[in-house]
Amino acid sequence: MYKPVGIVSHRVVETIRKVLGVKVGHAGTLDPFARGLLLICWGKATRFTSFFQDLPKTYRAWIRFGISTDSFDVFGQINNFSLQTFTTDNIEKAIMPFQGTRHQVIPLFSATKYQGHRLYKYARQGKSVPELKKEITIHQLQIINIQSGSFPQAEILLSCSSGTYIRSIAHEIGEQLGGGGYVYSLRRENIGNFSWIDSMVVSDVSHQPEILIQKSIPIDQALYWIPSVLVSSEEGKKLLQGNPINWPESLPLQMNPWVKIYTQNLFIGLAHINQEKRLLHPKIVVEERSRYVI
Repeated sequence: MYKPVGIVSHRVVETIRKVLGVKVGHAGTLDPFARGLLLICWGKATRFTSFFQDLPKTYRAWIRFGISTDSFDVFGQINNFSLQTFTTDNIEKAIMPFQGTRHQVIPLFSATKYQGHRLYKYARQGKSVPELKKEITIHQLQIINIQSGSFPQAEILLSCSSGTYIRSIAHEIGEQLGGGGYVYSLRRENIGNFSWIDSMVVSDVSHQPEILIQKSIPIDQALYWIPSVLVSSEEGKKLLQGNPINWPESLPLQMNPWVKIYTQNLFIGLAHINQEKRLLHPKIVVEERSRYVI
């Protein structure tokens, strides 16, 4: 689905739930100020959302320098600004070192929990909390465009690990420049091999619910990076009953500990490989066909 600016991700989920009348969930939230791709799982597919959450994400961000806000984005309150001029060379040198693995400061206006409460609740109450950090990886970072001068702007395209806060990156780049920075527009363009170009608009779905069925992807196809194994009908029954089976002697053990299980060309779920004992342990099994990711 394509989430527009100004609404929370859960609202998209609620809209789909009302249309379909089944359990619905998403595989990775987007901030209210952000737009772009939101993976929605429904029916039996909601049991697989965690597998999509770890996929790398690609974002296109528009950053304005010389101004900082308390939330590091356009919805926040301005708390500092600088009238100094930044050149294109200054900005490029500040941006490019962010590629790679680093520890990122988690913004106060976020849903991350500290002592059982969301950070944004502490921020709204004016309470201070220790600085929290997490390890992230920027796999690729490309500068698309820079407009220099007072309050310059930069458009960047970056591929990153799950859970990366793009607005924190903008803030830290601004700190490197010495004048602050915030994200004034953000679009999530890819989650793994899924692209925002193929996403559906919420308003279209509300008026034409049949589009959901037509454009939805079966869960086994959506889990494209997980290898598959074909088992016999008897072995399939054992797995569906929650019992492990032997890993086929004719097959080499997989680097990926997860495999998709098929019997008679029907997807029945995911199993985890016990490398030492060469056993397949069923972890998520499904029997109905109502298992899709949007």
